[in-house]
Amino acid sequence: MERATYFRRQAEVLLGLARATIDLGVARRLRNLAAEFQDKADEFESDQADFSQMPSGGRGSSSDINRR
Repeated sequence: MERATYFRRQAEVLLGLARATIDLGVARRLRNLAAEFQDKADEFESDQADFSQMPSGGRGSSSDINRR
């Protein structure tokens, strides 16, 4: 979760810079980069959600996987 938070904060910084600049080309690149950072944060949150849905126990173990 910390990684997702990091990427979201960085995206906010980039958006602030985009708003502050008068160069429209730079602003567009900063917004695009911010969108990439938001997407990366979404990936980390999605991965975290996937792990939370995994069973915590049950039959078999991780060592069984290595034997296959």
